[in-house]
Amino acid sequence: SPPPPSPPPPTPPTPPSSPPPPAPPSPPASPPAPPRSILANTCDELEYIGSAEAMLDLAASIMIGLAVLYWVVLFAGLLSLRRRPSPVTHTHEFTPASRSTGFLSVLWSIRKTAAVRRYAPLALQIHVRRKLPSGKPGELEPLPVVLRHVLEGLQATLLAQSGGGEESREDLHRFAVQRLVTGRPVDSALGIMTFMRVPDEVVYAGMAEGLAAIEREVASRGSDDDRVCLRYILHARTGDLPRRWSNGVMDAGRPAGMALQDFVDLPDSVTAGLRAPHVAALRLYTSNCFRSLNTPLRSAGEVEYPFPVTLSFISDAIRRLRAVNASQRGANQPLDLWRGMANLDVADAFLAEGGTEFAPMSTTSSLEVAIAYALGGGSGGLRGRRALLFKLRANSFIDRGADLSYCSCFAAEAEVCYPPLTFLAPSGRREAFEHGGVTFEVVEVLPSFSS
Repeated sequence: SPPPPSPPPPTPPTPPSSPPPPAPPSPPASPPAPPRSILANTCDELEYIGSAEAMLDLAASIMIGLAVLYWVVLFAGLLSLRRRPSPVTHTHEFTPASRSTGFLSVLWSIRKTAAVRRYAPLALQIHVRRKLPSGKPGELEPLPVVLRHVLEGLQATLLAQSGGGEESREDLHRFAVQRLVTGRPVDSALGIMTFMRVPDEVVYAGMAEGLAAIEREVASRGSDDDRVCLRYILHARTGDLPRRWSNGVMDAGRPAGMALQDFVDLPDSVTAGLRAPHVAALRLYTSNCFRSLNTPLRSAGEVEYPFPVTLSFISDAIRRLRAVNASQRGANQPLDLWRGMANLDVADAFLAEGGTEFAPMSTTSSLEVAIAYALGGGSGGLRGRRALLFKLRANSFIDRGADLSYCSCFAAEAEVCYPPLTFLAPSGRREAFEHGGVTFEVVEVLPSFSS
């Protein structure tokens, strides 16, 4: 049988537990706070909202003050007249006035220039940049200051022309248009072939014939002066025609002995791919023949144009010469050109919608040349005359005309020519003022023409 189980070990006695420490006495309960009234709570909320609105008002006031100060300084800078320009040549562009003018000098200039600028909107004032004798660009000058300087240099010349003979005061120069006649935008869109009212096949056949077709047109429909100019251009050499025209002697200042082929071989002609008929037509337009070429076009396409082949070569050559602009440095930089028109007011319809120039449009990079031709015609003094100046803003090479100085019969005119039916769109920048009895109006336009 199994052995009996052993008894469990004895349990040791449990020591008596010590009593817990006495709990600290609880603080006496505070009496309940009296309830706040609705009026007290509302006052606290209003005080918080009021302080926030005060901070916002302060910040807004500071921002408004800074904005007002900025615009005051900016518009005062547009008003500022810098120092009187020294007798140097100018290149010109419409750009905002420099903003680096000191605040005190701005305030001082406001007092001096208020009377001069009273005709022009402050935000659209025109400034031009002058060229220093070193050739570097100079400071921006307000246009009235530049024109005043130019007029002082031209005053004696213009007065001499006003009192001279018929040949010296001839005023129908291609830079000075007596009638501002512009066409519809659709005329520019349709192109020169439609506008001339000559069948396309006749024009293309004449262009294939070349110089012979130009000679035939001038011989049958041109004036005696036109025929003299064409014979000189085609068959003579530079220096062979000493006759003095209204704007000087043809090819004065060029090397003597240059024939037509020498102009065709010049780098600009080669870059543009011009042939002898192109160059001959361009030189003919820059001569005294421009009247015969331009006048029929301003009849607004009502009759058949008498020189369709010559004009087509001119138009094609100007478009091709944009390749010269494209190959030059700064091809995509804006370029400012000028065109002077004597005793004309610009029509409201043109300012609103723009217009198309029917004839080849002669412009110049020289403001002095544009003013001289705008004021040089007619008899009597300068007082009471009106001069309308178009400032053409070409934003890149594709909107520029052709620089004809390399082949022009009068290279000193710095002529940049646009093709017929160039569309002119006003930019909205306009300025008018008076100096020396002459009323000037300057309108900025953006030229464009098809390829």
